[in-house]
Amino acid sequence: MNKLGLLLCAKYSVAPNYFGYCGPDENKSLVDHLKENVGDKEVQSILSEFETLYLNLTLIAKENKIADVFDKRVVEAYWVGNELLQSVSSRHYAYLLNEKFNLEKKLGSKNLSKLSHKIQASKIYPHHSFHVFNIFKRTGHDPSFHTLNTMDECRIGWGQVVESSKLKVKSLRVITQPFVTHINKLSFGKEIIKNLTLSYKGKTFLKNLKVGDWVSFHWGHVCDILTQNQIKNLEFYTQKAIDFYNSS
Repeated sequence: MNKLGLLLCAKYSVAPNYFGYCGPDENKSLVDHLKENVGDKEVQSILSEFETLYLNLTLIAKENKIADVFDKRVVEAYWVGNELLQSVSSRHYAYLLNEKFNLEKKLGSKNLSKLSHKIQASKIYPHHSFHVFNIFKRTGHDPSFHTLNTMDECRIGWGQVVESSKLKVKSLRVITQPFVTHINKLSFGKEIIKNLTLSYKGKTFLKNLKVGDWVSFHWGHVCDILTQNQIKNLEFYTQKAIDFYNSS
Protein backbone atom coordinates (compact mmCIF):
# COMPACT_ATOMS: atom_id res chain seq x y z
CA MET A 1 0.00 0.00 0.00
CA ASN A 2 1.39 3.35 -1.08
CA LYS A 3 0.61 5.88 1.66
CA LEU A 4 1.98 8.85 -0.29
CA GLY A 5 -0.01 7.90 -3.39
CA LEU A 6 -3.23 7.51 -1.44
CA LEU A 7 -2.80 10.85 0.31
CA LEU A 8 -1.97 12.61 -2.95
CA CYS A 9 -5.03 11.11 -4.60
CA ALA A 10 -7.20 12.15 -1.66
CA LYS A 11 -5.95 15.76 -1.93
CA TYR A 12 -7.29 15.99 -5.47
CA SER A 13 -10.44 13.93 -4.91
CA VAL A 14 -11.72 15.56 -1.73
CA ALA A 15 -13.18 18.72 -3.31
CA PRO A 16 -15.59 17.09 -5.81
CA ASN A 17 -16.50 14.60 -3.09
CA TYR A 18 -17.20 17.50 -0.69
CA PHE A 19 -19.76 18.89 -3.15
CA GLY A 20 -21.26 15.46 -3.78
CA TYR A 21 -20.11 15.24 -7.40
CA CYS A 22 -17.98 12.10 -7.21
CA GLY A 23 -17.36 9.14 -4.96
CA PRO A 24 -19.14 7.81 -1.86
CA ASP A 25 -20.50 9.91 0.99
CA GLU A 26 -17.26 9.71 2.96
CA ASN A 27 -15.92 13.26 2.86
CA LYS A 28 -15.43 13.59 6.60
CA SER A 29 -13.27 10.48 6.57
CA LEU A 30 -11.16 11.75 3.65
CA VAL A 31 -10.61 15.12 5.32
CA ASP A 32 -9.75 13.52 8.67
CA HIS A 33 -7.22 11.20 7.04
CA LEU A 34 -5.62 14.12 5.20
CA LYS A 35 -5.45 16.22 8.34
CA GLU A 36 -3.81 13.38 10.27
CA ASN A 37 -1.61 12.43 7.28
CA VAL A 38 -2.84 8.85 7.33
CA GLY A 39 -3.11 6.84 4.12
CA ASP A 40 -4.58 3.43 4.88
CA LYS A 41 -7.00 0.76 3.65
CA GLU A 42 -10.00 2.95 4.48
CA VAL A 43 -8.75 5.71 2.17
CA GLN A 44 -7.98 3.12 -0.49
CA SER A 45 -11.49 1.72 -0.23
CA ILE A 46 -13.09 5.18 -0.51
CA LEU A 47 -11.01 6.25 -3.50
CA SER A 48 -11.67 2.96 -5.29
CA GLU A 49 -15.34 3.98 -5.47
CA PHE A 50 -14.53 7.01 -7.65
CA GLU A 51 -15.33 5.17 -10.89
CA THR A 52 -13.73 7.50 -13.46
CA LEU A 53 -10.67 8.04 -11.31
CA TYR A 54 -10.15 4.37 -10.54
CA LEU A 55 -10.55 3.17 -14.13
CA ASN A 56 -8.03 5.73 -15.37
CA LEU A 57 -5.52 4.92 -12.63
CA THR A 58 -5.89 1.22 -13.43
CA LEU A 59 -5.13 1.84 -17.10
CA ILE A 60 -2.08 4.02 -16.38
CA ALA A 61 -0.70 1.46 -13.92
CA LYS A 62 -1.27 -1.47 -16.29
CA GLU A 63 0.31 0.26 -19.29
CA ASN A 64 3.40 1.06 -17.20
CA LYS A 65 3.58 -2.37 -15.53
CA ILE A 66 3.05 -0.90 -12.06
CA ALA A 67 1.24 -3.23 -9.69
CA ASP A 68 -0.22 -0.64 -7.31
CA VAL A 69 -3.02 1.45 -8.82
CA PHE A 70 -2.39 4.09 -6.14
CA ASP A 71 1.36 4.28 -6.67
CA LYS A 72 2.26 7.96 -6.27
CA ARG A 73 3.63 8.14 -9.83
CA VAL A 74 0.34 6.81 -11.22
CA VAL A 75 -1.76 9.20 -9.17
CA GLU A 76 0.40 12.17 -10.19
CA ALA A 77 0.15 11.14 -13.86
CA TYR A 78 -3.64 11.32 -13.81
CA TRP A 79 -4.13 14.50 -11.79
CA VAL A 80 -1.04 16.54 -12.69
CA GLY A 81 0.70 14.71 -15.53
CA ASN A 82 4.08 13.02 -15.89
CA GLU A 83 6.03 10.73 -18.22
CA LEU A 84 3.84 7.69 -17.45
CA LEU A 85 1.13 9.10 -19.71
CA GLN A 86 3.42 8.80 -22.72
CA SER A 87 3.39 5.01 -22.35
CA VAL A 88 -0.39 4.69 -22.49
CA SER A 89 -1.73 3.50 -25.84
CA SER A 90 -4.32 5.85 -27.34
CA ARG A 91 -6.12 2.77 -28.65
CA HIS A 92 -6.35 1.28 -25.17
CA TYR A 93 -7.52 4.56 -23.69
CA ALA A 94 -10.15 4.92 -26.43
CA TYR A 95 -11.36 1.40 -25.64
CA LEU A 96 -11.65 2.34 -21.97
CA LEU A 97 -13.68 5.45 -22.79
CA ASN A 98 -16.01 3.65 -25.16
CA GLU A 99 -16.53 0.36 -23.34
CA LYS A 100 -16.25 1.19 -19.66
CA PHE A 101 -17.89 4.62 -19.63
CA ASN A 102 -20.72 3.67 -22.01
CA LEU A 103 -20.25 6.88 -23.98
CA GLU A 104 -22.82 6.14 -26.69
CA LYS A 105 -25.58 6.17 -24.09
CA LYS A 106 -24.19 9.27 -22.36
CA LEU A 107 -23.27 11.35 -25.40
CA GLY A 108 -25.48 10.05 -28.17
CA SER A 109 -24.30 8.46 -31.41
CA LYS A 110 -23.59 11.78 -33.19
CA ASN A 111 -21.31 13.17 -30.46
CA LEU A 112 -19.63 9.79 -30.02
CA SER A 113 -18.94 9.54 -33.75
CA LYS A 114 -17.32 12.98 -33.76
CA LEU A 115 -15.23 12.11 -30.71
CA SER A 116 -14.15 8.77 -32.20
CA HIS A 117 -13.08 10.46 -35.43
CA LYS A 118 -10.93 12.94 -33.52
CA ILE A 119 -9.38 10.18 -31.39
CA GLN A 120 -8.29 8.26 -34.51
CA ALA A 121 -6.35 11.31 -35.70
CA SER A 122 -4.73 12.34 -32.40
CA LYS A 123 -2.65 11.09 -29.51
CA ILE A 124 -4.77 11.16 -26.36
CA TYR A 125 -3.73 10.92 -22.73
CA PRO A 126 -5.65 9.60 -19.69
CA HIS A 127 -5.16 12.92 -17.89
CA HIS A 128 -7.97 14.35 -15.80
CA SER A 129 -8.25 17.39 -18.06
CA PHE A 130 -8.92 15.27 -21.16
CA HIS A 131 -12.02 13.80 -19.59
CA VAL A 132 -13.19 17.21 -18.34
CA PHE A 133 -12.90 18.98 -21.69
CA ASN A 134 -13.73 16.27 -24.16
CA ILE A 135 -16.38 13.95 -22.76
CA PHE A 136 -18.91 16.81 -22.67
CA LYS A 137 -20.83 15.39 -19.74
CA ARG A 138 -19.74 15.44 -16.14
CA THR A 139 -19.24 12.07 -14.51
CA GLY A 140 -19.97 10.86 -11.00
CA HIS A 141 -23.32 11.80 -9.50
CA ASP A 142 -24.02 14.77 -11.80
CA PRO A 143 -24.40 13.72 -15.46
CA SER A 144 -25.22 17.23 -16.73
CA PHE A 145 -23.34 18.76 -19.64
CA HIS A 146 -20.28 20.82 -18.85
CA THR A 147 -20.32 24.59 -19.24
CA LEU A 148 -17.27 26.83 -19.58
CA ASN A 149 -17.50 27.57 -15.86
CA THR A 150 -17.79 23.94 -14.76
CA MET A 151 -14.89 22.95 -17.02
CA ASP A 152 -12.79 25.67 -15.43
CA GLU A 153 -13.78 24.54 -11.93
CA CYS A 154 -13.47 20.81 -12.60
CA ARG A 155 -10.03 20.86 -14.25
CA ILE A 156 -6.96 21.03 -12.02
CA GLY A 157 -5.92 24.68 -12.03
CA TRP A 158 -2.70 26.22 -10.81
CA GLY A 159 -1.67 29.62 -9.53
CA GLN A 160 0.83 31.56 -7.45
CA VAL A 161 -0.04 32.72 -3.93
CA VAL A 162 -0.11 36.55 -3.79
CA GLU A 163 -1.56 37.42 -0.38
CA SER A 164 0.61 40.37 0.68
CA SER A 165 1.45 39.61 4.29
CA LYS A 166 -0.74 37.42 6.47
CA LEU A 167 -2.43 34.47 4.86
CA LYS A 168 -5.88 33.79 6.22
CA VAL A 169 -6.29 30.47 7.95
CA LYS A 170 -9.14 29.26 5.76
CA SER A 171 -8.50 30.95 2.40
CA LEU A 172 -5.88 32.49 0.15
CA ARG A 173 -5.58 34.36 -3.14
CA VAL A 174 -3.65 33.33 -6.23
CA ILE A 175 -2.83 34.71 -9.65
CA THR A 176 -4.12 32.33 -12.31
CA GLN A 177 -5.51 32.21 -15.83
CA PRO A 178 -9.16 31.22 -16.28
CA PHE A 179 -10.58 29.69 -19.43
CA VAL A 180 -12.23 31.74 -22.16
CA THR A 181 -13.84 30.81 -25.46
CA HIS A 182 -13.71 32.58 -28.79
CA ILE A 183 -15.44 31.21 -31.89
CA ASN A 184 -15.96 27.93 -30.02
CA LYS A 185 -12.25 27.59 -29.29
CA LEU A 186 -11.00 27.10 -25.73
CA SER A 187 -7.96 28.97 -24.43
CA PHE A 188 -6.44 30.61 -21.36
CA GLY A 189 -7.55 34.15 -20.65
CA LYS A 190 -5.86 37.08 -18.95
CA GLU A 191 -4.52 36.64 -15.44
CA ILE A 192 -6.94 37.23 -12.58
CA ILE A 193 -6.85 37.08 -8.80
CA LYS A 194 -8.80 34.05 -7.61
CA ASN A 195 -9.93 33.34 -4.06
CA LEU A 196 -9.40 29.74 -2.97
CA THR A 197 -10.57 27.79 0.05
CA LEU A 198 -8.17 25.91 2.30
CA SER A 199 -10.55 24.21 4.70
CA TYR A 200 -13.42 21.75 4.75
CA LYS A 201 -15.88 22.60 7.52
CA GLY A 202 -13.04 24.24 9.47
CA LYS A 203 -10.52 21.45 8.91
CA THR A 204 -7.34 22.22 6.96
CA PHE A 205 -4.71 19.75 5.77
CA LEU A 206 -2.34 22.11 3.92
CA LYS A 207 -0.36 24.40 6.18
CA ASN A 208 2.65 26.72 6.06
CA LEU A 209 1.74 28.15 2.67
CA LYS A 210 3.55 31.37 1.87
CA VAL A 211 3.50 34.13 -0.70
CA GLY A 212 5.23 32.96 -3.89
CA ASP A 213 4.22 29.30 -3.52
CA TRP A 214 2.55 27.67 -6.50
CA VAL A 215 -0.53 25.60 -5.71
CA SER A 216 -3.00 23.40 -7.56
CA PHE A 217 -6.73 23.70 -7.02
CA HIS A 218 -9.94 21.81 -7.80
CA TRP A 219 -13.49 23.18 -7.49
CA GLY A 220 -12.17 26.28 -5.71
CA HIS A 221 -10.22 24.34 -3.07
CA VAL A 222 -6.44 24.16 -2.77
CA CYS A 223 -5.06 20.66 -3.43
CA ASP A 224 -1.28 20.74 -3.10
CA ILE A 225 1.92 22.78 -3.38
CA LEU A 226 3.50 22.31 -6.82
CA THR A 227 7.12 22.06 -7.90
CA GLN A 228 8.25 23.85 -11.05
CA ASN A 229 8.36 20.51 -12.87
CA GLN A 230 4.80 19.71 -11.83
CA ILE A 231 3.63 23.12 -13.05
CA LYS A 232 5.28 22.44 -16.40
CA ASN A 233 3.64 19.01 -16.67
CA LEU A 234 0.21 20.24 -15.60
CA GLU A 235 0.32 23.04 -18.16
CA PHE A 236 1.58 20.68 -20.89
CA TYR A 237 -1.11 18.02 -20.49
CA THR A 238 -3.87 20.57 -19.92
CA GLN A 239 -2.87 22.24 -23.18
CA LYS A 240 -2.91 18.86 -24.94
CA ALA A 241 -6.50 18.39 -23.79
CA ILE A 242 -7.38 21.90 -24.96
CA ASP A 243 -5.79 21.23 -28.35
CA PHE A 244 -7.90 18.10 -28.72
CA TYR A 245 -11.03 20.06 -27.76
CA ASN A 246 -10.24 22.68 -30.40
CA SER A 247 -9.42 20.20 -33.18
CA SER A 248 -11.94 19.51 -35.90
